[in-house]
Amino acid sequence: MAQHEIELIATTGVFRGLAKQNMLFHQCISELIDNSIAQKQVSLAFEIEVIFDEKGDGKYGIYICDNGNGMDLEKLKNALQLGREPEPSSDRLHEHGFGLKNSLATLTRGIGFWKIWSKTKNSPICSVQGPFGPTMILEDDDKFPDYDFLPSDLSTIVYAETSIDYIRTVQGRGGPTNDIYKLRKWLIEHLGVFYRGYLTQDPKNYEIDGVIRVSINKNRLRVNPVLVPYANSTVEYVKVELNGIEYDLEYEYGTLDEIKRDKLIHEEKSQYYYLKNIPTQGIDVRLGKRVLATAMLESIWKTQDGKSQLNRHNDYNDFVGEIRIPNVPRGVLTTVNNKTDFNLDDTGWVKIFEKLNSIKPPKTIREKTEKGLQNKWIEMLKATNPDEIISDERHIWPMEVRIDAYRKKENGDVIIYELKVGSAQPIHLYQLIMYWDGLEVFGETPREAVLMVEDYSNTIEEMVSLINSELKTKNGSSYNIKIEKHKDKGH
Repeated sequence: MAQHEIELIATTGVFRGLAKQNMLFHQCISELIDNSIAQKQVSLAFEIEVIFDEKGDGKYGIYICDNGNGMDLEKLKNALQLGREPEPSSDRLHEHGFGLKNSLATLTRGIGFWKIWSKTKNSPICSVQGPFGPTMILEDDDKFPDYDFLPSDLSTIVYAETSIDYIRTVQGRGGPTNDIYKLRKWLIEHLGVFYRGYLTQDPKNYEIDGVIRVSINKNRLRVNPVLVPYANSTVEYVKVELNGIEYDLEYEYGTLDEIKRDKLIHEEKSQYYYLKNIPTQGIDVRLGKRVLATAMLESIWKTQDGKSQLNRHNDYNDFVGEIRIPNVPRGVLTTVNNKTDFNLDDTGWVKIFEKLNSIKPPKTIREKTEKGLQNKWIEMLKATNPDEIISDERHIWPMEVRIDAYRKKENGDVIIYELKVGSAQPIHLYQLIMYWDGLEVFGETPREAVLMVEDYSNTIEEMVSLINSELKTKNGSSYNIKIEKHKDKGH
């Protein structure tokens, strides 16, 4: 029986197939930004700009511009090859050799127009344009496009034409919109989460790796790092052996702070992440400085008996966190080809998830954390004031509303406390007023009411001052409310 050799060719159909991997708009853009960051000049902060240029009829041109090392003709040829092996010295963000092709094919639906211009310090501008096919023509002496909205410091431009319908895949919820300014806000939120490690000051040198902007022509907005909005958190240090080397991982988890969350994106509420609901509960997974996945729960943790994966439930809505994994060599902790999920055949991920599985996510974490704060504060009060009456059992009103901490000093002065996880909210002050009024109804007037929180704003301080100066209690006297931080009280 004869054997016959066949040469496999990447036909146009292959690239049309790449466009059908269910990648969302922000995932395509992040693949291209990964490439830009990977090409960062060693001594220079990266400058990356994503630009929307309206073409009419629901079409947009998308430019991704950077000031990195760029590509000469040979590097550009290699970048076009499907599944090419990255250079050994290249950045971990160059993982598979599919990202550029995946993104351009998906943005243009495999048949639309795209173009790349790039240069190094020592090479002229080279270029190539699509759609993809088995044969591509490269120019070795081109010019960058001459538009006043493009940045002046350029090494590479990746351009693709796409539709408003596809850009809308950046949305997570709500009615579909054609407002490109609203869609930009969604994109900025995604990029702020994905790249927070690059956009946040390095704890060693206090510098940032670079800047990302998202622009609509010349209307520019900077992408700020979107940090996990913790009310309070715990850090666990986990050791994992990967490929014969032991690595130290940081697992931080805690309670969602809705006040911080509501100012997370340019002082506005996040729209996609940390929404205190079933889809967004769980932790983020960060490898090096890049967030690979968010809201991970059932793929990490198992039930107590270990027989099945943990189910999402409203009891976990306040649970947020992040596992921070140091940079590891390429080939360790791999992802699928479009980086939208883990490669679960990689035993490294299995090892990490098994370690995390020993630290179960707490149910109703807010209530448990606030009860812990309450117990700790009462213990501290009892230890330092043994002759006073201190209790968490003081009830008021017919429905037995319970004060967090009730303290009666030897001279008869009464101090009441409300302890909250996270930032102060107006409703917390009204809880104290309710406690105060309830005590007066039953013949007891507090000397002081204290709200203890992680943090508070100037607005809350002003509200406290107005309550104390303008409002009157049932007996016609003034309230005396104070606000203090847990850390200033040693817990």
